[in-house]
Amino acid sequence: MMNIEKKIQNLFTEEHADINPDSFLDRLHTTREKRIRSQQRLSYGISMSVIVLLVGVLAFTQLSNSASDIQYEEYLISENITEEMAEEYYDELAVYLIENSDDIWATMEFFYEVNN
Repeated sequence: MMNIEKKIQNLFTEEHADINPDSFLDRLHTTREKRIRSQQRLSYGISMSVIVLLVGVLAFTQLSNSASDIQYEEYLISENITEEMAEEYYDELAVYLIENSDDIWATMEFFYEVNN
């Protein structure tokens, strides 16, 4: 506590040289520019992170199985196979797989994964 009081008393008793306004303004502008640059770097970093995340999400959603679904539908149309015929085939295939399966639960899990 005594040290702080001495410093305060020294400030009032000492005569300080005049502050050079040019050097003060130069230092003020320099520190202000540094702060602005650091804020810009932070905002640029955040915006680039958002852009990278957005591109990643869009790329991931575009890489779905929609292309194979389109090929499947085109195949059905070109071979004149109706949806009822395809459903009947899948039902028969499911019965065959269940009847000839060694592990019924693995087969059921397979059906669950295919449907979801």
